[in-house]
Amino acid sequence: MLFKKFFNCALGRSKNHYHRSIFNLFMTVPLFCSAQFSHVILDNKNKPNEPTIAINPLNINSVVAASNIDNFYTLKSNAIQKFKATSNLGIYGDPVLHYSDTNLFFAHLSKTPNKNYGDWFDRIVVQKVHSIHPWKETSYSVGYNLNKMQDKPWMSSDNHSPNYNGNVYVTWTEFDKYDSEDPNDFSRIRFSKYVPKSDSFSSAITISDSTGDCRDGDNTLEGVTTAIGSFGQIYAVWSGHNKIWFDKSSDGGESWGKDQIMGRQLRGWDMEMPNIHRANGMPFIQCDIKRTIIYVCWAEEDDNSANIILKYSRDNGDSWSDPIEMSKEIGHQSHQYFPNISLHKESGKVFIAYYDQQYSDKHLFYDISLSQIDVSKSSIPIIHTITKQSIPLPGKDVFYGDYLDIDLVDNKIAVIYSTYYNNKMAVELATSTIPVMDVESDRTIPYSRALLVDKDSSSMIYLNVKSPGKIQGKCKYGNELVKKKIKVKRNWTKGDINTDYLLFSIPKGKSYKLKYKIREITTRRKYTYVSKKQL
Repeated sequence: MLFKKFFNCALGRSKNHYHRSIFNLFMTVPLFCSAQFSHVILDNKNKPNEPTIAINPLNINSVVAASNIDNFYTLKSNAIQKFKATSNLGIYGDPVLHYSDTNLFFAHLSKTPNKNYGDWFDRIVVQKVHSIHPWKETSYSVGYNLNKMQDKPWMSSDNHSPNYNGNVYVTWTEFDKYDSEDPNDFSRIRFSKYVPKSDSFSSAITISDSTGDCRDGDNTLEGVTTAIGSFGQIYAVWSGHNKIWFDKSSDGGESWGKDQIMGRQLRGWDMEMPNIHRANGMPFIQCDIKRTIIYVCWAEEDDNSANIILKYSRDNGDSWSDPIEMSKEIGHQSHQYFPNISLHKESGKVFIAYYDQQYSDKHLFYDISLSQIDVSKSSIPIIHTITKQSIPLPGKDVFYGDYLDIDLVDNKIAVIYSTYYNNKMAVELATSTIPVMDVESDRTIPYSRALLVDKDSSSMIYLNVKSPGKIQGKCKYGNELVKKKIKVKRNWTKGDINTDYLLFSIPKGKSYKLKYKIREITTRRKYTYVSKKQL
C-alpha cells in the first residue's frame, strides 16, 4: 500500500517529519540454505519493497515475484531474472500476483498517462500476463470513478465451482479524497470481477455497508482480501473502526449480504510500532474448500505488545471460533505485525507469516516467523523462525512497505519479505517443502549488527545476540587532530540470548573505524568484522 507522503519519502522528496531512529546494518547478505528453507536475495537495487509472490501451479519450481514500484522477477532452477513490468495504464506500486489456474494476473496501482501525481491513482490496473519473456500482457482498467482515488488491491479466483470457475475477483479501497480531513469525504470497499467468457472486468460496486474516513488511519476502511468457498461463495474481510468486517456473496459477486463484525481489532489496524516507518495489522483470509473452513488472520495491539490473531468458521461465516494467538507464548511482551496466510490443501494446515520482534529486547531488529496450526488437532500453533539472522529495522525515515506475501502450491511454500542489510533495502525469498516444522530453527548467523542514529547527539552500534559467545573489539572515531578509541570486551551466557547489546556510542557527525571479533562458545566459530563509516 502506497500513499502520497510515503511515495515522496520513497523517492527522496519528503522532508524529515520524524524524530525516531534510523538503522543500518554493516554486513553483506549471504545466500544461504538449510534443510528446511532456502534463501535468495532477489533484488537490492533502488529500494524494492512490498513484495508479492506466486508459484506456478504447472511447475512449482518456477516462481514469479514483483515489488515496488514496477520490479518483476522470475526464479527458475535458482536462476533469477529481473526486468521492469510495463502497462499502457502505467504502474505505480502495490503489486499483487495471482495465478488463476494457469493464468497469471498482476494487479497494481495506476499511473494514468497525462495526469499529475495524486490524480493518476484513478483506477486499479489488472494485467493478464500472456508472456513473461518477452513481456506481453493485456491491461484492464478496473474501478475508474471520476476524481476518486483507488488503492490497495488484492485478488482471488474461483478454480473449482461449476458456476463461476475461472472468475477472478479484485477488491480494494476507494477514497473520495485521499488524506482529507473533511467529514464529508469517505472511504469504502469496492469489488469487480473478471469473467473469462467476456474477457473483461465488471463495473465496480461497493460491498461495504458502512463507510470510513479518508485519513488513512484506523477509521478508514482498508485491507480488503477475499477467499472462495466450496460452492463458489466469495468471502471478504477488511479493517476499519477498530473492527474486522466480514461479508459474503453467493452469486458470484452480483449481490452481497450485510456486513458482520467477526472480530474486534484493539487499537485498530494502523499500528505505531518501534523503529519502522509504519506497520499494520490488516486481515487476510483463506478458505479450506475440502473441509469447509474459513480462516481469517490479523494483528492487534494491547497495552504492551502486538500479536497475530486467527479465527475460523465452520458454518459459512455465520459464527466464529474464539481467537487463537498465533505469534508468541502467553506473557511474552513483543511485537508481531504484517501477517499473511496460506493453506496446505491436502492436510488442511494453516501457515501464517509475519514480522516478529520477539528476539530483540529493545525492538531494534525483527525476524520473519511462520506459525503453523491444524485446528482439527490442536489450538496451539507451532512457531518456526524463517530468517537465519535478525534483520535491523530501518527506522522512521525509510519507507519500508506495508506487507509481505506467502504462497503455497502442492508441497512447496514460499515467503517473500523486505530486508535492510548494509543500509540497503532488499527483497528476499525463502522457500521450503511441507512439512517445515520437523527440525528446530537453526540460526547459522547468530549475531546481527545495526546502527541507531540519535538525531540530537550520538550514534549507537548495537549487536543482536543469538548465541553465547565472547567479543573483543575497538572503535576509533574523530578527525586528524583528535582521535578517540573505545574498547569493548564482553562474554555472553545462555541467559543473554535474544538481547540487543550496545557495543559502541559515537558522537554525532564523527567518522569511525570499527573492528571486533566474536568467538561463539558452543560451536567455536569465529567472526571478524571491520568497517569504516562516515556519519
